[in-house]
Amino acid sequence: MALVLFVGTVSMQPAAADGISDQQAEVKRVLAQIDALEQKSGQFAELGAQALDQKTQLDAEIVVAQSKIAAQQAELTTLSGQLSEVAVQKVMGGGSGAMGPLFTDPAAIDDGLQRDHLTRVAVNAGAATTDDFEALLKSLDQQQRALERKQRKAADLAANAETNRLAADQAAADATNRLAAAKTKLGVLVEQEQQRQAAAAQRRFEQQLKAQQAAAAAAAAANRRTPPPTAGGGSSAGGSAGSGGGSGSGGSGSGGGSSGGGSSGGGGSYVPVSGQAGVAVSAAQSQIGVPYRFASAEPGVAFDCSGLTAWAWGRAGVSLPHQSRQQYASVPHVSASEAQPGDLIFYYSPISHVGIYIGGGSMIHSPQTGSQVSYTQVHWDKVVGVGRPG
Repeated sequence: MALVLFVGTVSMQPAAADGISDQQAEVKRVLAQIDALEQKSGQFAELGAQALDQKTQLDAEIVVAQSKIAAQQAELTTLSGQLSEVAVQKVMGGGSGAMGPLFTDPAAIDDGLQRDHLTRVAVNAGAATTDDFEALLKSLDQQQRALERKQRKAADLAANAETNRLAADQAAADATNRLAAAKTKLGVLVEQEQQRQAAAAQRRFEQQLKAQQAAAAAAAAANRRTPPPTAGGGSSAGGSAGSGGGSGSGGSGSGGGSSGGGSSGGGGSYVPVSGQAGVAVSAAQSQIGVPYRFASAEPGVAFDCSGLTAWAWGRAGVSLPHQSRQQYASVPHVSASEAQPGDLIFYYSPISHVGIYIGGGSMIHSPQTGSQVSYTQVHWDKVVGVGRPG
């Protein structure tokens, strides 16, 4: 009897362990799916923002084109009046010819017919302005065709932006629903796994930072032991100077070779922290709880991720484009180990999300539809670059 009970107890343990293991595997799989959906949402939003940015530029060109066309149309009306006057004088002087089109609104008749009549009558009268009239008609036609192309492209860009906005919203909603379903089914295991992954990423980052600091210290020590160059050898000193050139960044610039090292850990050239970084951080903090909205940067109303960082740094007097990839391209880069409050933290490849670092491994961001401007822990394993405005 005792043997039966013992065997029964032993046989239950693997089953329970397998059950927990299966749940943990499912939690990891679901969280990976949610992360992929969030990344997809960011990528769609980025594409939509690019389309809107292009449309904004095109809209400005359309306004200029419309202004030029209006000026040419006014000039055309003036020339038409002058030629009509020549024709009238011709008639009053005893000439003859078909005058009908000359007394018609230039915009209301066919360009070719108008050009034919005006040119014929004016040439008969010896008027030299017909060349100007011909050139103006041709230029106006070209301008109008170019305007129509721009207007069609602007409409296409608007449609593209809306398509991507809807796709971004759908992916964000799918991520939110999947997370809610996972929490309902798997309970506290989901939050525990999220915390475990975040803590693991933080440990990896800290280990990388310690390794970089140790390497920097070793390089500095080796540099101190290097004897000074002999007389006449000054031209070769530039090499060793580069190895110590990053000392102003807290010792993490031992690589000294590349400028703007991104988050590769190599350490780029020293980039001083802007004195206005605190203003940018305070501005972002003032918007905590403001809803996310695609392509928005309205304080107290709505922000998307790059809209928040652009607005926050705008309050500090620094202009940034309203697009995360363009922001990354427009600012100097530092390694992740050099991140300071006010720096921009860029996620994913291709870049599709950005937040503003506040120190202590945390940042402020506006994640996606259905969320708000909020504090979050930096997931360093998803970070692809750190930028320093100012």
